[in-house]
Amino acid sequence: MSMGSVISAVSALAAISFDNEVRGLLTVLLGSAILMGSVWLIISTNTGFRLGSLIAISAIFGWTAMMALLWALYGIGLQGARPTWEVQAIHIGNPSVSDNEANPPPGILDDLPNPVTCPTLGNQDCLPKAIQVVRVLGDSSQRAEFNSIDAIAIRNEVNAFHDALADGDPRKLTGDEIEAEVQRLADEESIRNENLTLSELKGIAPNLTDEAERRGWLELGDWNLETTQAAGEAITAASDYLVQADLGFGATDEQSNTFVVLDAFQQGGKPERLNNGVWERVSNKVITSTMPRHPTNYTVVQVQRSVYKEPVAGRAPPPAEVDPEEPVISVLLRRNLGRFRLPGILVAIGSGLLFLVSLLMLHTRDLEVRRRLEGEGAAP
Repeated sequence: MSMGSVISAVSALAAISFDNEVRGLLTVLLGSAILMGSVWLIISTNTGFRLGSLIAISAIFGWTAMMALLWALYGIGLQGARPTWEVQAIHIGNPSVSDNEANPPPGILDDLPNPVTCPTLGNQDCLPKAIQVVRVLGDSSQRAEFNSIDAIAIRNEVNAFHDALADGDPRKLTGDEIEAEVQRLADEESIRNENLTLSELKGIAPNLTDEAERRGWLELGDWNLETTQAAGEAITAASDYLVQADLGFGATDEQSNTFVVLDAFQQGGKPERLNNGVWERVSNKVITSTMPRHPTNYTVVQVQRSVYKEPVAGRAPPPAEVDPEEPVISVLLRRNLGRFRLPGILVAIGSGLLFLVSLLMLHTRDLEVRRRLEGEGAAP
């Protein structure tokens, strides 16, 4: 071997030691060869090359089938595409088809009410304001939480914060500055209460939204009001799509470049439990498990452009406030269930079939050996 070949081999080995991907691949291949090759070698030396190879192949496929079955059951190992929400359509304004003959939205949105909030309760042509539902249907604790501002508690928090600051700290306020800060925080709290959405209210007090539907204040047709928490993944997908779409959101040169998420509505999918009773849990589990196909699951996320507010250095961002002059944007999303467990299932099926074929070959060989031995014993 020439000196050049030696240097080339040493250079190749040195390069491998610094390449984590190649080194990891070689480690796995070498470990697999040693583990399975040593077992195959022991079996082959005792049973012969052909029979030993067939036994080793059967064992490998049997182990692969069991491992892939565990992958599919527990969602680990080799995984496919995860479930996602896919945007199907975007409609600006009232989603009712009858009110948008010039720009008709998808027919599935026709049952949704006009997203404009009503000044009073009981108007079925628009959505009730969540804070109004709290004022009319809420109990004393709920009204105290959302319909009143505790200025004393705010003032105590502000005083405690500024009393803890050193005298020379530029953030420390005194006198009229304290009162102005208390008023500003109280105004922001009032904005948050007034901007309470029906989806947020359903997550906090579902009995209030259920009572509003029972009274006919909230007519949704085949749609269901969804909590902000339950629609979190769909809201994220809709927000990402709106930022990338040519609607002016996310542009740095626009003052009004953000939006506020209003409400989310859901339709389709597998039926949910009506309560947490034992019979309801068992029956719902049986019904959903025996469905041959998954019903299509839709979600509508409604957003509205927000009013631009100049941020102030050293302060928390002010609460977002919708711009009443801007139309509501309805984003229709469909649930794509993906193929998360499919790779594991396919590997389990393929390995199981090869395992059965190898067992059949072993069985056929045993029958042939038995036939020959019986033939030799019967010969004179």
